[in-house]
Amino acid sequence: MRIRTFALPLIIFAAACRGDNSGAAGANGGTVVITTAGDADGFLPPVTASGPSAQVEQQIFERLAEPGPALNTRGDAGFIPLLATGWTWSADSLSIAFHIDPRARWHDGKPVTAEDVRFTLDLNRDSTIGSVVRPLVASIDSVTVRDSLTAVFWYTRRAPEQFFDATYQMRILPAHLLATIPRTDIANSPFRRNPVGSGPFKFVRWEPGQAIVLEANERYHLGRPHLDRVVFSIAPDPNTPVLRLLAGEADFLEYIRLGDFAEVAKHPELKTESYPAFEYGVVLFNLRDPKHPKAAHPVLGDRALRRALSMVVDRNTIVKSVFDTHAIVGHGPVTANYPTYDSTVALLPYAPDSAGKLLDALGWRRDKAGMRAKNGRPLAFGIVVPASSTMRRQMAVLLQEAFKNAGVHLEVEQVDFATLVSRLHQRDFDAVINASGLDPSPGNLRQSWGSIAGVPADGNYGSYESNAFNGYVDSALVQMSAAKAKEYFKLAYGTIIGDAPAIWMYEPHNTAGMQKRIHPVGWRADAWYANLRDWYIPAEERNARDRAAALPPLPAPPPPAAPAKP
Repeated sequence: MRIRTFALPLIIFAAACRGDNSGAAGANGGTVVITTAGDADGFLPPVTASGPSAQVEQQIFERLAEPGPALNTRGDAGFIPLLATGWTWSADSLSIAFHIDPRARWHDGKPVTAEDVRFTLDLNRDSTIGSVVRPLVASIDSVTVRDSLTAVFWYTRRAPEQFFDATYQMRILPAHLLATIPRTDIANSPFRRNPVGSGPFKFVRWEPGQAIVLEANERYHLGRPHLDRVVFSIAPDPNTPVLRLLAGEADFLEYIRLGDFAEVAKHPELKTESYPAFEYGVVLFNLRDPKHPKAAHPVLGDRALRRALSMVVDRNTIVKSVFDTHAIVGHGPVTANYPTYDSTVALLPYAPDSAGKLLDALGWRRDKAGMRAKNGRPLAFGIVVPASSTMRRQMAVLLQEAFKNAGVHLEVEQVDFATLVSRLHQRDFDAVINASGLDPSPGNLRQSWGSIAGVPADGNYGSYESNAFNGYVDSALVQMSAAKAKEYFKLAYGTIIGDAPAIWMYEPHNTAGMQKRIHPVGWRADAWYANLRDWYIPAEERNARDRAAALPPLPAPPPPAAPAKP
């Protein structure tokens, strides 16, 4: 999984296979302007963390292969070649040789080689880089270069997801442009702002706070994408994206907010489409002190206290109030449509009376004003929410009231999207309302909740640590039997839910809005725009922007708004 932070409730859709639009008349041509809240934080997969970055990186960089529509992660059945034309397993299954497409070229014209594959694994495994996929490629011993077009992955043991780990977790990077940069400097190198990949679209420019522009890679080894260009139109103000869609300044909005459906329905030129997603939203607790990271959080480091906090939140009522019918209550670090989901795993109940008794037993007593304190310390903590997400801001207000009724003071802090991403990486928060997306493999639990020798994984922003949880996940991942693996995952889910490192709040049902001339091809639950190269606009439906030789001026970004008060 590539953990990403989202300015809005997470939006995930696309398809890995080529769409059946090859016969569409005049399929090639046109521009799609995708309006989105939140900006990128650069374009270098091992070190970027935002949703907008991931959306762009999928178009610029490639994997060796991708899972097909069934999203199989065990073995290589159904995987679709991308940079690799094929692969060969060794007789003992301890190595896989990937054969690089000889037609593949970096956007600067240099050929893609096996050395690029070896370099990419080495970069993602380097602790200096802090790649969020580092724990997910730990099963790979090494990559060797057999010849310029053959990269061999070596393993110390056989496992069901060997192939998945080699292909899905990494987007291949150009060694000839990055290998000479000191590892300590790569995260801040010019490449992060001007990436060069081998994918279907080439990077043109990034105007922070305004737009990211891509153009078709005419020499793409799997065939030119249908669209001439793709523009991600950035709107830091959460009200602006839908206004751009309604005004015709944008063609596609990945998430229609609850209050905007009626207005979109008034525009006959627009259509909506729901799509599946592996995603959930949580109140994520920081179990370590932000000011002293080696120490436990003075409030949230207590497991029993976190359980009490979870039990004072009426999640059903809050989710219904914020999302109406467009979300369901979350069920741990997994979604209801996920392969290893188990509805029998027990959740912490909504039980404010029991929670109050537990807080009393822990020494957090109410004062005359009804607020709790212990040894002179108020029971209080802060929660960070993105100002760009109306729904998460609404949720924060409802949480604030629920905690107040329990004698707990919750300080809500609204920040811009870039600040939220930075705070997560620095673990500079008490709690945060965060949205996360899952890849097809339940092994992504190691990335978002796992730890090794007491050190949380780079994507484990709340610093949750549990040897029992780690053991169950590791045991699940080595089971050749899918049924046996699911039994271990159930134990892992029960363990983490009981430890309450987060309050599992919601799983959204997402609906996109778009101009009717836009024809997206094949939604998939695990990735952003993975099949954007197959989207098309029929020639007879194109507008002036589609026919323009160059992109017209983009709408100016709105002036910065004053921070909203909760």
